[in-house]
Amino acid sequence: MGNRFLLILFLMMMLGNVSAASKFHTQNDGVAGITDGKIRMPETENAKFALTKQNDIYEYWQQKMETDSLQQNQGRSCPVFLRKAILPTGLIAAGLVTMAVPKQTVLSKYRIHDTMHGWNPNFHTTADNYLQYAPAVITLGLSAAGLKGRNDLLNQSLILAKSELLMSVVVQGIKRTSKVERPYGPVYTSFPSGHTAQAFLSATFLAKEYGHISPWISVGAYTTATGVGVLRMMNNKHWISDVLAGAGIGILSVEFVYLTHQHRWGRKNNLVFAPALYHKGGGVSLAMTF
Repeated sequence: MGNRFLLILFLMMMLGNVSAASKFHTQNDGVAGITDGKIRMPETENAKFALTKQNDIYEYWQQKMETDSLQQNQGRSCPVFLRKAILPTGLIAAGLVTMAVPKQTVLSKYRIHDTMHGWNPNFHTTADNYLQYAPAVITLGLSAAGLKGRNDLLNQSLILAKSELLMSVVVQGIKRTSKVERPYGPVYTSFPSGHTAQAFLSATFLAKEYGHISPWISVGAYTTATGVGVLRMMNNKHWISDVLAGAGIGILSVEFVYLTHQHRWGRKNNLVFAPALYHKGGGVSLAMTF
């Protein structure tokens, strides 16, 4: 008896579903649908049209936007940049803190300088003059050797040139405005450290282009940049405040240029030609990348 009741209930549910589906299709005769993998367009007079190659063009541009690494975050570029600016901004803020606290405190730039310089007062090296450029040179060398990075060699060169220009303008502008005395004497171009800014610019550039291959590439780049900052302090050329601010400026310069370098140079011109057929006419569609 129980099995018969369940069978009758099941049949009633099935009949109800069939009835509901029939009413749905009756009410939506003018709505597009998909049958046997083919798109069925509405039968109303204003909506009768055939699918054209315009859809292919739309899909083409959508695919180009998705594959272009410099365009992926265009719609949310501001939040992305703000997120990436947290670390370098924090470095600059930390440098300002070491300048603002009293001289006798542990975080004072003077206290930190005396501690580091006291390890080896006669220390001197010129390695920092060369290491600051090492990651950038490696990046361009890898690209020239054929290892594919985030961008081609032409665009890497343009990005690096714009980053260098931006960083130089910011660093030199702050140096001339702040006029902070260097540790070794009455030379008022200490803040921020140009060598450190260059080193972290180069490191960020390398990490941007090839960091996706292995995280150790980024680790090596930033380790080298950190070493440059330490050497600047050991050489009695800069305070820790100069080094921290320089690191932040170098990183921010590269991040900003990557954000604004939206249209890549050196692409081959691609012309897409497609006929378009409509219900009461037709035409052609052209799309070109340049």
